[in-house]
Amino acid sequence: MKSLLIPLLTFLVLPSVVFAVPEKKEQREKLGESLSFMCPKYGKKSCTARFLAMEACSFMFGINSGKPPQEAFEIASDMFALIMQGNNLEISSMYDESGKIKPAIKSEAIERIGFCRDATKEAMPILYKARKGEDAPPEMIEGLTATYGVWFLKSIEDVGFAKEKKK
Repeated sequence: MKSLLIPLLTFLVLPSVVFAVPEKKEQREKLGESLSFMCPKYGKKSCTARFLAMEACSFMFGINSGKPPQEAFEIASDMFALIMQGNNLEISSMYDESGKIKPAIKSEAIERIGFCRDATKEAMPILYKARKGEDAPPEMIEGLTATYGVWFLKSIEDVGFAKEKKK
């Protein structure tokens, strides 16, 4: 089974530890529910930011491992939701009353998403071609890589806001 690796050092300040993200949903559910991090020590906002960064980077790692973008996103999103649930964090608590991700969470998540810049730069040409149907010029890849964290979180906000509007 081909697995995606997520360096926890980047996100959780644990010495050289990594874990594999299983491809099957049942495996992800079991793993997500069993993962418990030191959220009481770091705080709910920081843990949420770390988990958002893990989601964003897992998306890039999935694309780089050959997954189609939609499948890579679904795997990353599943893991985010399950890790939040496994750490007794409500996804809705990351949003302010206007449906935006709270500023403290957003700024830390963007900073942490930057830690997977190399994986992001590698995945951007694949993601661009999947969305636009053509190759991106190198300067476009640089710009997309530099702004990936902001774009990813805006996408999460848009999805969350759209779900709320449908209610």
